[in-house]
Amino acid sequence: MAHETPETPPSQIQQHEHGTGRYFLVWAILLCFTAITVITGRTDLGSANLPIALLIATVKATLVVLFFMHMTEAPGANRLVFVVSLVFSIVLLVGVFGDLWTRHPMSLPPTAPTQESFDR
Repeated sequence: MAHETPETPPSQIQQHEHGTGRYFLVWAILLCFTAITVITGRTDLGSANLPIALLIATVKATLVVLFFMHMTEAPGANRLVFVVSLVFSIVLLVGVFGDLWTRHPMSLPPTAPTQESFDR
């Protein structure tokens, strides 16, 4: 990926070269986390199942974004768009679950998640 500014002569354009070793290492780490996902998915860990699954998924998604989507070398605008989209997603989730947890129990559908289901 070349980083070029209007005043940069063509002879000074910087190229980011990545060896395949970096990608194989990240791929192996992703395979390990996939195995951990399968193992924890088949094991009853009680109320820790959901936080562990979310943590594993977050780590895997972070690795994919940083290395396979080249966010480590992305210009500032791309990083800003990515961070803003993450913040928007978090605000959306907090709003939805905040609404569900503060409703009167009689107005909820029978299969809706409740605060009591997370306290167990």
